[in-house]
Amino acid sequence: MLLVVVATLASFLIAKLGTTDIVMLYLLAVIATSYYLGFPAAIIAAIGSFLSINFFFIEPRYTFEVANSESWGALLGFLAVSIVIASLVKRLQTQTYEAEKAKQHAEFARELAEKLSELHDEDNVLDAGCQLIHRATELPTGIAMPDLHGNFFTLTYQYPAETVKFDQRAAKWCCQNGKMIGPGSNNWPESGALVMPFVRLPGVFPILVVIKETIDSADNEVTYLRGLLDQIAMAYQRVRNEKRAKDAERQAQEESIQNALLASVSHDMRTPLTAILGAATTLIGQRAELDEREQIKLLESISSEVRHLANSTENILSLTRLESIGKHGVPLDFQFPEEIVGAVLRHYHNRTLQHELRSEVPQDIPLVQADDVLLAQALGNLIDNALAFHQGTEPILVGAELRDTRVVFYVRDRGDGFPESFRAEHIRKFQRMSKRSKGMGLGLAIVKTIVHLHNAELQIHTRDGGGTSVELVFSASMAEGAI
Repeated sequence: MLLVVVATLASFLIAKLGTTDIVMLYLLAVIATSYYLGFPAAIIAAIGSFLSINFFFIEPRYTFEVANSESWGALLGFLAVSIVIASLVKRLQTQTYEAEKAKQHAEFARELAEKLSELHDEDNVLDAGCQLIHRATELPTGIAMPDLHGNFFTLTYQYPAETVKFDQRAAKWCCQNGKMIGPGSNNWPESGALVMPFVRLPGVFPILVVIKETIDSADNEVTYLRGLLDQIAMAYQRVRNEKRAKDAERQAQEESIQNALLASVSHDMRTPLTAILGAATTLIGQRAELDEREQIKLLESISSEVRHLANSTENILSLTRLESIGKHGVPLDFQFPEEIVGAVLRHYHNRTLQHELRSEVPQDIPLVQADDVLLAQALGNLIDNALAFHQGTEPILVGAELRDTRVVFYVRDRGDGFPESFRAEHIRKFQRMSKRSKGMGLGLAIVKTIVHLHNAELQIHTRDGGGTSVELVFSASMAEGAI
């Protein structure tokens, strides 16, 4: 009505305005009212304008009488045009609002999809989904997780905290029927919370809880929430399937390892046991017919095969122990490389070896941070491999050297060597590196595990002139007194 008054004053103050101009002023007042105050106010403005034009500007003036039919036509035409324009403005506002809201919904759905695609954990997906729906709706939102049989639901995620309440019976009914409950639905619409199952089929699934007394079905709020929930449900199912696939792959790998272990152990133990049984049976049954040299040879065979069985068993136990240590880390201390190498070689002094072992450790080499027992075990496994494959009269070299800022432990032989393309990362448990190997394929796997526990590096090189150099590369510890 204030705008109608302004239009009336402007019509009197501007002397040159004709009837058409005056009508346009009132029409602008109706349009402004419709745009800013809505359709009902625009109808009031149109009627007020109609009466004002009739009273002030239609002959006879200052009365509500109309002199002729042409004036009535103009007045009624003005009223009709005003109402039509007001309705068009209202429709335009509604369409603009719906388009803007649809744009916001699309942007948020895209953001939700991008956020969920980055997550690969069930808890993270549900937590992020719950938080994002709360942000989109500005309503208390929660996700409840069912027990194994879907008889009890626990509200695991909720935003804001301690604001979401729901009925256990409603949650159970939703999952049993695959339908939602609450305002905007056909099931208990008077409920103060919208409860929606993740899957629209009967089953045991999480549920979404949104606290709201009423939902405008014309505004498609339920459809919008269902779309967001479908995105979360798809991401949740995706990460669950990924987890199941990883679990199945891990189980298959474990079964493969167990089968390989059984096959390797049964094969590698059958041969020495057969040799031991044959030698022992010969000694028992034909001892009187054997001279001393033949008896000693059989006893040495038994001793050698027993040592092989003991080493194989120790390797299996060592690998199991190392994998257990790897879960908690290994304590490291400063060690002198020359002491580590010397301690390893002393184990071979009392053994009859087919090849000579020669130590090479400079006196000014710095300390390394390591576990002396594990490092000695790694070098011992490398020496055993070298003794098995070394050829010729040249000694096997065991030592350490300073290379740039790193300490390198090495064992160098003149054996068959590895294929040129072979690298340390190709080492696998229960995989023999050579057909001539008697072991179970655990020696190098143990070395690799020990090196990994020390955050060091395992390198394998082919030597000039034939043979292999296996190196354990450690960072030098330049502690006080190290040099």
